[in-house]
Amino acid sequence: MPKTQTPHDLDNKAKNIGLIVGISEEVYFCSISHVSVLYVELINNEWVAWRETYLPYSKQCKSYKYIARGNFDLIIARCKQYLKFIKKKRGL
Repeated sequence: MPKTQTPHDLDNKAKNIGLIVGISEEVYFCSISHVSVLYVELINNEWVAWRETYLPYSKQCKSYKYIARGNFDLIIARCKQYLKFIKKKRGL
């Protein structure tokens, strides 16, 4: 029988890749730049990850990029890859 994940497990997995816990077991996020944020949210019992980019000095969303949808482990893996890609692209 597979082990079920506790909220603490989900929070730790998210923190390990650099996400901040917004609401335990529901919302995680990470600032990519001063105008971009990566979000992970549980919507209708499915995890969704996306990035929003805002106009500088504004709350208006300029663009939206869908990252992944599925179970939590898949989302964490895709977010980890995406953050690694962003760091590589910036030469960090």
